Amino acid sequence: MSEELSLAEYIALAPISPGVYQWLENENDKTPLYVGKAKNLRARLKQYLTAEDLKTTFLMRRAKAIRWIATDNETEALLLENNLIKKHRPLYNVRLKDDKQYPYICVSTSEPFPRIYLTRRRLPGNLYFGPFSKAQVAREKIQLTLDLFPLRRRPLKLPLPKPGKPCLNYHLKKCLAPCAELISREDYAKIVEQAIAFISGSDEETRKQIEARMQALSVDLRFEEAAELRDVLQYFNERNVKPQVEMRESALDFDIVGIFSSPLSTLKEELPIGVFQKFLAEKEETQIDASALRFAQICLLKFREAKLIAKENFSLTETDIGAQYLSDTNFAETFFRDYYTGMLDLPPFIVLPDGVELSAWQGALKERNGNPVKILELSEFTRIVKKNSPEINPSALMAMAQNNARLVMRERLLAENLRNQRVGLRQLQKFLHLKNLPEIIECYDISNIQGTDPVASGIVLKDGMPHKTAYRKYQIKTVEGANDPAMMHEVLSRRLARILSGEVKAPDLIVIDGGSTQLNAALKARKNTGLKIPMVGLAKKLEEIYTEDEKILRFDKESPGMHILRRARDEAHRFAVAYHRNRRMKRNLKSLFDGIEGVGEKKRAKALLFLRKTDLGGMDKEGLAKKLKNAAALTPDLSLQIAEKIFQSLPRQ
Repeated sequence: MSEELSLAEYIALAPISPGVYQWLENENDKTPLYVGKAKNLRARLKQYLTAEDLKTTFLMRRAKAIRWIATDNETEALLLENNLIKKHRPLYNVRLKDDKQYPYICVSTSEPFPRIYLTRRRLPGNLYFGPFSKAQVAREKIQLTLDLFPLRRRPLKLPLPKPGKPCLNYHLKKCLAPCAELISREDYAKIVEQAIAFISGSDEETRKQIEARMQALSVDLRFEEAAELRDVLQYFNERNVKPQVEMRESALDFDIVGIFSSPLSTLKEELPIGVFQKFLAEKEETQIDASALRFAQICLLKFREAKLIAKENFSLTETDIGAQYLSDTNFAETFFRDYYTGMLDLPPFIVLPDGVELSAWQGALKERNGNPVKILELSEFTRIVKKNSPEINPSALMAMAQNNARLVMRERLLAENLRNQRVGLRQLQKFLHLKNLPEIIECYDISNIQGTDPVASGIVLKDGMPHKTAYRKYQIKTVEGANDPAMMHEVLSRRLARILSGEVKAPDLIVIDGGSTQLNAALKARKNTGLKIPMVGLAKKLEEIYTEDEKILRFDKESPGMHILRRARDEAHRFAVAYHRNRRMKRNLKSLFDGIEGVGEKKRAKALLFLRKTDLGGMDKEGLAKKLKNAAALTPDLSLQIAEKIFQSLPRQ
């Protein structure tokens, strides 16, 4: 890119042919921000200059340079894009979520005598199968392959300078000892070919051979060896589909790709509120609406001879920038790039949900693997099987795949959250020198304005997450004026008395919202009861932890443990402020309608009744006005006036 040309001028010089483009932060960068393909490079790149969606806006804020590579056709562009994305892993391209976790079966065809082993890295020259969503499945497949085919297992660099001594595997007839030069490369290669055919899914012939060998061993009274082969055959039986999804009259091979993607705001209905709040908190420093972040999960159902032989689940990255603008087509294309380009077991049909169109991949997969494959949307596939295999119900199979994807996503988010909480709790136990893991944490905060309407809140975290049924509100009864430490002493005295009497279970840790003054007041209340519950104070300004022995600790603010303490402190503050605002509002209800004309006695009574029963915590002015309008049959203008007056009277905390 010439320094004399602007980005728009340089893009105007782009070819109108298919190709691949790379957006760069600096012209000399080796790693691009984003890699994409286009049927018409010039037209596609011009769209970036005028796009208004948030994803592209964030990209273009950083992108200062562009480079492209023209190709002869769209298939070449797709394959080149695939290679560049896998090589550079650009920040703005969607990819399988932390795909280092997905293992592959490697056949080391770059070696004279190939081995078969599990790996998470792919190097040139070898043959790979996968990725597998579970390492256990891949290991079982490898072990079964090695049981059936006498391939070498030791990672030696063959051929050796001089023949070695056969190991135990040779004597157990599990290896043909290429290290000792007891088998030629040609004969070994034939066995490798059989193993590859087995791993790739073409195993019906292998199964027949195993059955024949088992029968022959039984005739020879070699029952132990026959039993081993019987156990191998059990593997094939377990792979067969259950009756409700077996199409007995069909022999069709196909894959069903079920996609479930959802913004976090929709998942809120399925996730516990604490998990939802955690994700919002983690994204609070980003410049986009965290509740709109999109999560994606793919469930792959593999049918061979109309039998369900495998179900694989894959998670996709929730990109930090504009993920709400990504479509199921974006996610599906990522899955094709990371999964199918490394597969040999390609069926004649790959079925996608309606509206997800990836027919351009047909040429790319054929060029990579040599086998023709049709990539069809559900409705297209349904029309085909209706004529030839009417017993197949593609809609039901797609619904099953998508439902499985939804359930796996929910389980993944919950499991991920649980792991983070357990890590955080262990960090707190170690950092604060606690005897027990702080599975139950209580936190207390005071809310008042110069001593008026003083209240306090007590919230509970169970396993690091809010346990709302255990939340408590406190009206201050014995303290006059603005004396927060005295109020904290009163609240803790009341709570600890209930713990001492056995009415409630003692927590593993009590957190006080405040510094040493508030903590000392709480410790004084604890001393009067004789209890030994650990206590700390958490000051908001510098996120400092105050301990009982008058130390001030600083913990990594972004660590899981500190996230738990901050969640407790922030939740106690929110709960206390909401309670205080409600009490203040209800005390001021008598003068609420002064100066507002057009509200009769009946409407005023309805509005007052509604306000007395309503918790204003988390509600904004517009939301309150809408509810007032419906509850008291007010006009929009009147309801907004009342809402404004209410919020003007509330404390600004």
